[in-house]
Amino acid sequence: MASDVLIVPASSRFVPRTTWWRALGIDTEPPVAAGEGRARRFSDEVGFDRPAWILNVAHDGRPSVPWLIDGLADALRKISADPPPTGDGRVRPLIAMPTLGVGLGGYDGVRGAVIKALLERTAEFVRSSAFDIVIVAGNAADYAAFQSMRREGPPPQHWTQAAEDLASAVRRNDVALLLGAGVSVPAGLPTWDQLLSQLKSDTLPDLDDTKFAELNVLDRAQLLSKASGATTLGARTAQAVGAVTQKSPTLAHCLLASLGVERAVTTNYDTLYEDAYESAHGSDSISVLPRQEVHGDRSWLLKLHGDVAAPDSIVLSRRDFVRYDSERRPLASIVQSLMATNHVVVIGASMTDDNVLRLAHEVLAMNAVNKHERPLGTVVTLRPDPVRAALWEGDFRFVSASDSPDDAVAARDLEIMLDRVAMYASDHTPFLVDSRYGELLDIEEKQLAQDLRDIADRVRALDSTKRDRWAPLGKTLKSMGDAGPMT
Repeated sequence: MASDVLIVPASSRFVPRTTWWRALGIDTEPPVAAGEGRARRFSDEVGFDRPAWILNVAHDGRPSVPWLIDGLADALRKISADPPPTGDGRVRPLIAMPTLGVGLGGYDGVRGAVIKALLERTAEFVRSSAFDIVIVAGNAADYAAFQSMRREGPPPQHWTQAAEDLASAVRRNDVALLLGAGVSVPAGLPTWDQLLSQLKSDTLPDLDDTKFAELNVLDRAQLLSKASGATTLGARTAQAVGAVTQKSPTLAHCLLASLGVERAVTTNYDTLYEDAYESAHGSDSISVLPRQEVHGDRSWLLKLHGDVAAPDSIVLSRRDFVRYDSERRPLASIVQSLMATNHVVVIGASMTDDNVLRLAHEVLAMNAVNKHERPLGTVVTLRPDPVRAALWEGDFRFVSASDSPDDAVAARDLEIMLDRVAMYASDHTPFLVDSRYGELLDIEEKQLAQDLRDIADRVRALDSTKRDRWAPLGKTLKSMGDAGPMT
């Protein structure tokens, strides 16, 4: 995930394991981190291009959560004293860290205590500093435990009702996502105007910029298509966008992916959303339509306007859009099906795309004939947009993430809103019966969890015929954190 500074766990040798090499941008073992104390600056001798701190999390004796948190405090103090530059237009430096110590650090058996302490310490740091922190959970149980603890804390001050409403639809599996360019622009993806200007400078450098800008965007793309020669406009676009896809997904991509929404559509060409989704849910957890097949156990993402992985599929010029209806009507039908049967959450799109507008109006016309008056979904905007909200009143609900005129502040506010949605939408509890998370439960809950572990043991003790009859109960207990084998 794109961030400004990393905290990476290690032993007292201060050499990160291969697990973290990819995050650090290295492929060979680095030198020992330099400096003093529990947290040491990662050496830049290997050409690393963003700050990282190596934290000693391996206690010599019995795991001590206070000792672990003291090390984190040391890292945060040093980061505060030497703040990194912010990237991707962020208004605050973003610190990324894993659930410290629960791998080879020796804290696997007290995950609940670690999670509770990490939340308390990082929240305290963020309240008193100009930094943001994201904790990346390594498994579903840790993620659910973090979100459960956050929901039990003080209620957030902003966007609570809107976030709860969207999260409720996610929990019902009623949401389909429609993602526009605004989701990927913070990662460095050019807007449509910027993309066309970039392509023009390569293809028609002598054409007057002012005259070029006077053309409709579709006509600009059509002119570039005619001037592209042997290299198609789609190939040039894929080359321009492809440089961005080498970057890591942004926090917004990761927050959206963490929702686990099974159906999504994007007008973007990049791969950042599917990259984030596979990072969160495992490789091959999402199919990209139309170039991949849909499988019953996978989520899917429809690339409505094409994909950098298939340059000839990219829709950009006026002729591309004219051909779209005849050549790609099945894809449009998928979008209309989502609009007719799901709550479509639109993020990063300004509701000006001609294809999307036509599809929406056709569904609304069908609903009017059949006297269905439900809105098609929710449009999440950076700032209030009263004109478009009035235009789509009754058809789409408009929710703004920010009132700030500053783009960087508004983008952060959107991330906070998405984080609220993810927190409220997390309703799975694969940690409750797992004894490693006992510190997150009160006395009554601890006894209940022990009773359920005893029941799981009794189910496992049955002979095979009887155990099969109790398999649904065993499956439920397993979903709540029972780690024992059910066969």
